[in-house]
Amino acid sequence: MWRATKAGLLLLVLLAPIGQPQAIQLFRTPVAPQISSRDLTMSCVQLERELVALTPLTYSYKPGFYNNPYQGGAIFLGTVGSPYFYLYSVYDYYLDYREKARIQPAENRIETLRRLKADRHCFES
Repeated sequence: MWRATKAGLLLLVLLAPIGQPQAIQLFRTPVAPQISSRDLTMSCVQLERELVALTPLTYSYKPGFYNNPYQGGAIFLGTVGSPYFYLYSVYDYYLDYREKARIQPAENRIETLRRLKADRHCFES
């Protein structure tokens, strides 16, 4: 078990992005909308088009635990030798973390645009 944990930690260190160190954020924190001057010049239709373009960026394409064939393979190999299961489990959690880091900025931008649309009373008749 200790070997698998050490190997998982080593895997996380090796897969960590190289560059500027970022603060590790375990949970999402509320973000105040950052309305720029460009946003203020956009019409309601332009705001809606940007919302439509950003929406696919919030989708998660990673399969769930029971639909992931790699997870099944890791469980199978884990019955033979436990490090395989632990290694993939750690890697899977890392992939979840990266996916959430990709989705969060798009969700924050969508929230800003929705707030701006609500302030302008767009599409009210």
